[in-house]
Amino acid sequence: METDKATFETGGAFLRDTRAEVERHLSDRDVRLRASLQLYLKAPIAVGLIVSSWAVLLFTRLDGVVVALCLGGLLAGATLVAFCVQHDANHGSYFKSRRHNHLVGWTADALLGFSSYAWRVKHNVAHHTYTNVDGYDDDIEKTPYARFSPIQPTRPWYRFQHIYVWPLYSLMGLRWQTLGDINSIRVGSIGKSALRFPSGWTLAGLVGGKVFYATWAIVLPLLVFPWWKVATVYLGLSMVGSVIMAITFQLAPCVEEASFASPADLVSDRRAWAVHEVETTVDFCPHNKLLTWALGGLNYQIEHHLFPRLPHTLYPTIAPIVERNCLRHGVRYTVQPTLRAALGSHFRHLRFLGRAGLRAEIEMG
Repeated sequence: METDKATFETGGAFLRDTRAEVERHLSDRDVRLRASLQLYLKAPIAVGLIVSSWAVLLFTRLDGVVVALCLGGLLAGATLVAFCVQHDANHGSYFKSRRHNHLVGWTADALLGFSSYAWRVKHNVAHHTYTNVDGYDDDIEKTPYARFSPIQPTRPWYRFQHIYVWPLYSLMGLRWQTLGDINSIRVGSIGKSALRFPSGWTLAGLVGGKVFYATWAIVLPLLVFPWWKVATVYLGLSMVGSVIMAITFQLAPCVEEASFASPADLVSDRRAWAVHEVETTVDFCPHNKLLTWALGGLNYQIEHHLFPRLPHTLYPTIAPIVERNCLRHGVRYTVQPTLRAALGSHFRHLRFLGRAGLRAEIEMG
C-alpha cells in the first residue's frame, strides 16, 4: 500500500455535530452583523496607520518623538494588515465574492511585500490542509536550519536551535519579500502542493504588487533620506515584524502539546481531518481581548483551522461550542492560558527536538 501520500478520513461525528451547532449559533443575524462591523473597521485603521505614518515621515519636519511614533505606526499598521486584513481576505472570509477577497488580499503584495497568490497555496493549502504533516506542511519544513517535527532527521547543530531560531525568525519577512516567492514559483510547488506559474491578472498582481511595495517602501524614501537611514529603518521594521508574525503562527502548531504525523500515520490511523486539525493546534491567551484584536483572532487557532472561511471576529464566540464538542467526542482540546506559557512551550519543544537523537555524551554536555 502506498503510504507517502497524505490522506484523511472525511466527515465524522465530531465535525458534523460541531458544524451544526456553529451554524445554529451563526443563524443569529446580530452575531454576524457585529462580527462583520468589527472586521471591516480594522482595514481603515490598519491602512490608515501605514499611510499616515509614511506621509508624516516623508513630508514633515521631524523630531525624535515623532519619528518613533511614526515607526511604531508603520509596524502596528503592517501587523494589523497581516493578521486582520490580508489573512481573512486570502482565506475567502472577508467577502462572499472571490474576486473581492483577492482584491483585499492584494494588501499582502502592496503593503507587506509578499505574494498573496503564493500565500494562498502556502498557507491555505499546504498548512491548513496538512497541518504538522511531515513533507506537506511547509511551515514545519525548515531543514537544514531547524527541526520542528519529531519525524524529521536530527543534526548536531539542532542542539542549539532553541537559541538561534529567534534571529532566524527575523529574516522570514525578508525572505518572502525577495527570493521566497520567486523560488516557490520557479520550483512550481510549496511542500507537495502545486504552485502553478501565474498568468493574466494573477501575474499582473504579483509583479505590480512587488513594484508598488518597493516604490513606496524603498524608492521614494531614498529621494528624501540617506540610503543608510532607509536601509536601517526598512531592515529594522521588517525584522521586528517578522518575529511577531513567526511567533504568532508558531505558537499554535509547534509546541509540546501539539501532535505531528507522517503520511503513513494518516493511512494507518484512518485519521479524521477535523480531529487531526484540533490535536495539532493549540489556542493561547483566549481571554486577552487586546491580543485577540491585534492578532486577528489567531490565538484561536483551533477554531480558525476548523472554520477558516469564517471571519476571525467570530472565533471567540464559537470557541465554547468547539470546546464543548471536543469534550463530548473525546478530542483533545488544548489552551495555553498566557502568552508566557505558550512561548515557554514553543521554547521547550524546540529544545527537546534539538537534543533528541544526539549521542549521550553530547546530550549530557
